[in-house]
Order: sequence, then C-alpha cells, then structure tokens
Amino acid sequence: MAHISVKRTVALTLHQAFAIAADVASYKEFLPLCTRSAIRGAVEEQGGIRRFVADLQVAVNKLGLRESFTSKVEADENAKTVVATSQDGPIKNLRALWMIKSLDGARSEVSITIDYEFKSRILQFAASSMMNHAVARVLECFEARGATLYPMSALPNI
Repeated sequence: MAHISVKRTVALTLHQAFAIAADVASYKEFLPLCTRSAIRGAVEEQGGIRRFVADLQVAVNKLGLRESFTSKVEADENAKTVVATSQDGPIKNLRALWMIKSLDGARSEVSITIDYEFKSRILQFAASSMMNHAVARVLECFEARGATLYPMSALPNI
C-alpha cells in the first residue's frame, strides 16, 4: 500500500480544526477534487465518538476521471481524530487519518495520513504521481476553510 503523511500548523483552535475535519458532509465545499460528499443513514453517537457512512465522489477533470466510493467514518471528539476506511469502488484498501493537536490554544497542528491501494494498477500508478501534491493541497484548503468559518482565528496575535 502507498503511504502519504502531511502536517500543517493552522491558526485554528483544537475544537475548530476538529470540527472542520469531522464535517465530512461539507468536504465537497472546500476539498479539491471532491465533487460530492454526503452522510448516508444514521449517525451513531457514543461517548464522544460518532460513526457513520459517507458517500464521496472524486473527479480529476484533466484525466477524465470520476470515481465514487463509500467510507466508514469514525470521528472521535475525545482523541481529536477522524478515521475513514474504504474498500469500495476503485479502492482496494484505504485508510485516511486526520489527527488534530493543540499547540497553544490559538493554533493547532493538523496532520493527515493516507494509506491507499487501488484495484487498478493503472489508477494506482496515476494516483501515485499526484497524491503528495493533492494531500498538501487538501491541507491548504483545510486552512482556507478555517479562515472562512472562523475569521477571527486567522488574525495575528497582538
């Protein structure tokens, strides 16, 4: 399986950053290549952990590629992690892990680690050449989403 891990310091509180990562239904509004994101069925909640199924669609227009898949998601408010796993559609195995850590109350470290393998060797090859850039771009868009939702957090400390 291929492995990618990227970290970024963002001007968001721990709770703000986690709220963005856990809001899977809104991914289509700010994540690059994500053209559809929806929660399917009921959301189970227990002890600060939410479990649900999400339907996502990713499109790479330059390659004429549009793929849909379903993920099982666990958003853990206590640990400030979001884990998505899938073995659906073009994906043989996928595990995406968001981890949020507080740095100083006004800033957080956001990391995303993705382990993935596609069913198609051609798709695996195509993805491997652009995944590092795509995941780095995801964190840029994550930070921009934070500035939009929480504009006061983006102000410099005085």
